[in-house]
Amino acid sequence: MPPAPEATTIDAKIFDQARHFHGYATANDSRWHVIDLLNLLRIRKFDPGVKKVFLLVAISLVKPADWRDRLFVRVAKALFRKSPKVELLEVFFKPNVGRDFSSFQAMLQKAQAKAQARDFMLFQNRSGHGPFRAGWYSQFVEQFERFDRVAICGSTITFFDHPSRAQGKIMPHVQTYAFLSSFARLQMLGTEFPGAKETQRLEVITQGEIGLSQFFLEKGLAITCVEWPEAPIDNQTRPARVGDVRKVSAKHCFYHRRYFRKWNYWKLWFGMKP
Repeated sequence: MPPAPEATTIDAKIFDQARHFHGYATANDSRWHVIDLLNLLRIRKFDPGVKKVFLLVAISLVKPADWRDRLFVRVAKALFRKSPKVELLEVFFKPNVGRDFSSFQAMLQKAQAKAQARDFMLFQNRSGHGPFRAGWYSQFVEQFERFDRVAICGSTITFFDHPSRAQGKIMPHVQTYAFLSSFARLQMLGTEFPGAKETQRLEVITQGEIGLSQFFLEKGLAITCVEWPEAPIDNQTRPARVGDVRKVSAKHCFYHRRYFRKWNYWKLWFGMKP
């Protein structure tokens, strides 16, 4: 990778004044929502490192909602009823078209009614297990604010296009199991999140996950991540790694589900750090 540019200094006053939204996307294909409950318990348990987090939960309806889904909604509301750090704004159901990306769009639209340009939104889906450490929100904000032209900060970045389209073509994109942006950047998307209307898995990936990062990169902005924090990344950046980026080495707050192999998956159930 090229030498790291000089990082910008985070304005502590702006950091404290900004409001911090968190959108959690899931679906009801797993009726008992076990992974969701584990993630929500960790969100409540670990200090986010910011004054307060405003949480939204979107549930895509793979099948009609039943009593188990409604029970999950009640439990989620109960979890955060007395939380000093996390305020649950809403848990809602939505159609499954667009999968996580239509969920991101729906949660963003709800948050935009309350947010200003200087505020932030962290997105997480069910494949993003965590958080596993305190400072799970501030870690993303600090990395996002480290460089001037960043549009998205993720846990990890993939450097290549989907293999079904172009083998070996460099097309950096943030892995969308956990990522953050500012409302100033997100408002550039207009009324539709990339991939929000796709129905096929491949198009959800290419138009949603890859398309989101490329939307900003093609406008001369950059992406960054916790795994490689030294420099912003754009379409001209030399790949930092070839292979599965989920084999991470940094101390992350969120890990992709594929990070957990059979021998250490039990850590999820006991809330232990990876």
